[in-house]
Amino acid sequence: MKDTPDHTSRDHAEFSPSSLKYVAACSGYNGRSGTSAAAEKGTRIHEALEIRDYSALHDEEEMDIYERIVRDEEEFLNTIIGDAERTEYNEVVVDVTLDGTSTWGTCDRLTIYGNKAVMGDYKTGISVIDTPTENWQAKAYTAGAFQKFPKLDEIIFVFYIPVRDEVLHGKFTRDDLPQLIKDLSYVIKSGELIRPQWEDGTPDLDKLSPNINCRFCAYEERCPALGAIAIEVANRVAENTLPKTDIVDPEDPETLEQLWSVAKIVTNWATRIKAKAIAMAKDGTEFPTLRLRSMGASRKCINNQKLLEIADSFDMDHEEIVKLASFPLKKISEAVGKSAPDGEKGQVARDFMDAVEEANIIEKSDTRFTLS
Repeated sequence: MKDTPDHTSRDHAEFSPSSLKYVAACSGYNGRSGTSAAAEKGTRIHEALEIRDYSALHDEEEMDIYERIVRDEEEFLNTIIGDAERTEYNEVVVDVTLDGTSTWGTCDRLTIYGNKAVMGDYKTGISVIDTPTENWQAKAYTAGAFQKFPKLDEIIFVFYIPVRDEVLHGKFTRDDLPQLIKDLSYVIKSGELIRPQWEDGTPDLDKLSPNINCRFCAYEERCPALGAIAIEVANRVAENTLPKTDIVDPEDPETLEQLWSVAKIVTNWATRIKAKAIAMAKDGTEFPTLRLRSMGASRKCINNQKLLEIADSFDMDHEEIVKLASFPLKKISEAVGKSAPDGEKGQVARDFMDAVEEANIIEKSDTRFTLS
C-alpha cells in the first residue's frame, strides 16, 4: 500500500476558494468549525484519489464514489486531450493574487497539454454544485492557475460529482483573468470588512444578506438579519405593531414579550414546513440538497417487574437498574454488557435486548426523521 496522504492536517485560507460562494451571498458569513462524518468520508476519498489507492476506504459506498470519479475523469481527459502529451499535477496549490488581498487553495488535479489545461475538482457529496463559470471556487482556482503557469492560455475546469451522476465543465481563457481578479477581490474584501465586526457585536443589518446558506454559518443564532426576517414574517400575520428595537439580545420585558409572540408565529410556520418536507421526502421526493435521515425510534419498557426478572438472569443489580431507570433501554443493555468478561460484552448486551424483546415488554415509538 502507498503512503496515504493526510489532508486533515492542512490549513485553509481565511477566505478559502471553497467558502467564497457563501461569502459572496453574505459578507458576514463564517463557516462553522469542526468536522462531520460526510467531511471525513470526503477526506478519505480525496486521499485515495491522490495516490490512486483505495485500500484505506471504509465501505462499498466510498469505493463506488472513488471508482466512478476515476472512470469519469479518465473518460473526460481522454475526450478533451486525446493522445497529446500531458503533464500531471496532483493536489496543486495555487496562490491567488488579487487587488489588495489574496487567497489560496489546493485543487485536486491539473493536467497541462501545450498551452491549455484541464483543472479537476472532486465532489463526494450530494450538494448541488454551480457550473464552473458561475462557481466561485472554480473561478479562484482558475485565476490562481493562470498566475502560477504564465504559458497557459486556456483552462477547462471540471467538477466530478458521482453521487449526482454529473460531470460539470466550463472554459476560461487568459482574457478572463482581469474580470476574475476584480470579482474575487470584491467578494473577499467585502468579507474582510464585514466579518470582523462580529467580534465586537454585530454588523449593520444592511450589510447582511440572509440566504439558504445561513444554516451553515457560525453566527446563525445571533444574526440580526434573520431576526428581521422573523419580524417581517410575523408582521404579515399579526395585527400588533412589532418592536423595531434590539431584536438580537433584548433586555426590555415589553420587547421580549412581543418577540415571544413572533417566535410562536414563526415556530408554528416552521414546524408545518418541516413536517411537510419530511413527509414528501418519505414519499420519495428528491430535494436539491436535503436528504432524509433517520433519527431512530425510542423504546421504553412497559413491564418493569418483568424487566427486573430478566435483569436477574443477567446478574444485573436492581439498584443499578433504578439508577438507569430514566435512560433508554439501550443504556441498560450497555450496563449489562459492561459486567460481562472482555470479548463477550457486546454479545451479552445484545442477548439482553433479545430477551427483553422476546418478553414482549417493549413499546417502540414511530421512527423519527429529519432532513439535513
